[in-house]
Amino acid sequence: MSFVVIPAYQPDNKLIKLLQGLRKESLSEIIVIDDGSKDESVSIIEQAKEYATVLKHETNKGKGEALKTAFDYINKRGVEGVVVTADADGQHAIDDIQNVTDNAKNNPNNLVLGVRQFSKDIPFRSRFGNILTKFAFKLNTGKSVSDTQTGLRGFHTNMLPFMLEIDGKRYEYEMNMLTEATKNYEISEVPIQTIYIEENESSHFRPIKDGLIIYKNLFKFALSSLFGFLVDYLIYAIAIFFISNMGVLYELVIANTLARLVSATTNYKINKTLVFNNKGSVAKTGLEYFSLAVFIYLADTGLLYIFHDNLGINIYLVKIVVGIILFILSWLVQKYIIFKER
Repeated sequence: MSFVVIPAYQPDNKLIKLLQGLRKESLSEIIVIDDGSKDESVSIIEQAKEYATVLKHETNKGKGEALKTAFDYINKRGVEGVVVTADADGQHAIDDIQNVTDNAKNNPNNLVLGVRQFSKDIPFRSRFGNILTKFAFKLNTGKSVSDTQTGLRGFHTNMLPFMLEIDGKRYEYEMNMLTEATKNYEISEVPIQTIYIEENESSHFRPIKDGLIIYKNLFKFALSSLFGFLVDYLIYAIAIFFISNMGVLYELVIANTLARLVSATTNYKINKTLVFNNKGSVAKTGLEYFSLAVFIYLADTGLLYIFHDNLGINIYLVKIVVGIILFILSWLVQKYIIFKER
């Protein structure tokens, strides 16, 4: 048994053409989720009932919620098979949907992605968005995926409970799905046609608002680190100002020690509760974090002295240069070691 799940918000006739094509080829059971469509789209949803089972949200809840409504519907039926998600805007060819379905049947422990080829003919916002999300995904998981934004995905029904536990109501759900899947399953890729109709104007993706939601953990870490760095730098600068004429090495050690003690304590609390939403014990994560903080402190102090004394970088500017280097190191250690369960 196989299912094709199609979330739809304000769909047009492209949805009907897709449903007709799927029905003509007798491909799978089709489930459409009407995510609060209104006005002229109501008639499209009514037509869709001729070809598919239609599940309805009275108000718009987002793509993630629409997908989970369908996943819950299939899961409760207790049928074994394959679930394939597709978009309602005509961007997925029937042959590609079938190819993803077949691949998912042959790989029951994989999340199968239908990946597009991003040539220069693709709308700029789609190419740029994919480049950005690929980079963020690689940074966040250590895994490479060719097309993080594809809506054409397939998986075995044994993965439905896992899919229903993933956070996210709107477009961030799909990114969260990929992120969590890398921890539990293999990712397979199937090349598909790249179809954009009218420069993808029918897409309901909001680049700024949805982008902020998708990358919220990275943004929160960056803001937390920026705040910690500002506290660190402020105390460092004040201390340097008041303890001048003691010799460069003594000034750097004293100023950096005071700055690191305050900023590390502040940063730990923010990262544990707000960035990584970590529920591990304070004793365990605190010990690991402050071990990292000690290492960062020693590296920070040593690099400050080397860069300033040997390279001649200004004593205030060198703090910024070293801070950028250690920011990347700190992110990786916290993400993959200290707060790794998130």
